[in-house]
Amino acid sequence: MTEEIYPSDKQLAASAAEGDFEAFRAIVGRYSKALLSVAYSILGDYHEAQDAVQETFVKCYQNLHNLKDPSRLGSWLYSIAYRTSLDFTRKKHKLLPFDEATAPKLDNVHSWLDQHAVQESVWAALQTLEEKSKSAIVLYYLNQWPMKDIAPFLDLSIAAVESRIRRAREVLKLHLATDFESYFRPYQRDHRFEQMVCEQALKRTGHFYIPVSNKKQTANWFFHHFHLERSSHGNLLLESGHELYLLESESH
Repeated sequence: MTEEIYPSDKQLAASAAEGDFEAFRAIVGRYSKALLSVAYSILGDYHEAQDAVQETFVKCYQNLHNLKDPSRLGSWLYSIAYRTSLDFTRKKHKLLPFDEATAPKLDNVHSWLDQHAVQESVWAALQTLEEKSKSAIVLYYLNQWPMKDIAPFLDLSIAAVESRIRRAREVLKLHLATDFESYFRPYQRDHRFEQMVCEQALKRTGHFYIPVSNKKQTANWFFHHFHLERSSHGNLLLESGHELYLLESESH
């Protein structure tokens, strides 16, 4: 049995920057779970976190060609997700009445608890932590990421991640009467989330796409009936010169 070899961040980023949408889709699959944790640690609301992460990936798709070091893809995505989540927080507070915006209460936490297992007391305690310490401990317990993967994502050394998680444990135990670790469960993202992100990225950048159940079969049908050509990345070329992306999806 041969060991499956996965492309590196550097390979995916370079390919996606050159227009390979399947490489971009692989980036979404690799990092959506982690970015949702980052966004949630700032916003405290699962649906808002999803919106922030979708926006993060759209920015990623539009700006990958500006990434000078593709091997730092993870930490680059983290910085975008962090800034985007802060922007969502500011916009949310601008839209709320002054008293509601500044009231020290937790919004929309309970709807998240049953599925994602962070009690309100744990969320409140998390807010006492410095941002990267909070992200590190959420990634470690909620996503069950190993420290060796958290380190490059947060642009820290493994020793720094270990230290932050250790100190964060101590801080949380001071704030909580019960063992906080029992409230974290692995988060399984909606199987549609990756599809929604890819559709949003294509839509926002003016491309055409069709969700299909079998990409190869559908592409062959188009070739047979419309005699379309293929682009350099295997997409369908329309007479207008635009590419038509076929997004394989379980729901179509």
